[in-house]
Amino acid sequence: MNDIKKSLEDLFDDMIKNIQFFKKTSYHSVFKEKYEENRELFLSLSSFVDAAEESKKDRIIKELATVIPDYAREKLASLSKRQKEISAIDYNMTIVVYIIPMLLYDHHPVNEAIADRLVSIWNETKVTGMEVKKETFEGIEGGFKKGFCYITTAVCESQNKPDDCHELTVLREYRDQYLMMSEEGQRLVAEYYALAPSIVMALNRREDSAQIYDGIYQEYLIPCIRYAENGKNVECKKLYMDMVHHLQEKYLES
Repeated sequence: MNDIKKSLEDLFDDMIKNIQFFKKTSYHSVFKEKYEENRELFLSLSSFVDAAEESKKDRIIKELATVIPDYAREKLASLSKRQKEISAIDYNMTIVVYIIPMLLYDHHPVNEAIADRLVSIWNETKVTGMEVKKETFEGIEGGFKKGFCYITTAVCESQNKPDDCHELTVLREYRDQYLMMSEEGQRLVAEYYALAPSIVMALNRREDSAQIYDGIYQEYLIPCIRYAENGKNVECKKLYMDMVHHLQEKYLES
């Protein structure tokens, strides 16, 4: 067990170093390479739990799922306030785009259970103060096409607009040329990435989804597009995140 715990801590440290490769052009290859390097770890997680007595399995899963949140909290505690703010972004991104997708990649029930518990522990104990959501490698890869535009894409699809429509083109350029150029912007993209897929899923399950998407388009997206086109980047960012938080409160937390 101690060897597995140390390997999980080492995995977290290693993947933090690879956040710089979370880009459309490099994420696929880096993820696959790092997963193969750590395949034995993921096999050992499932094998260890499978070999345990049935009555002890849930306790072991929780213990394994607690390793990285505890380790991350300890690392943050040793940093200055400024360093914590910077590292918190990297830690959340590491969990969302590497650790959880790797646990889910082999579709083993034990590793999926560890991923579920890890997400719960991370959020409940407020390791960084920013919540994370469970996402798969395949979902993230698909998300690169949508990027900061998950909700915009859903709105445009609802209105039968093409993927290269004006709205999506403007917001993708805004994401790449403005948001991703700063630490705060990267944090917002990470926060958005963790929430937006779940919001879209919740909306798509509603019978009135088309009406909701039309309201989003009129109230938020049209003004955001105008802000971005006129170089009002701060205003665009604020309005877009106001939209995300409003939708989160109304459709995910109700």
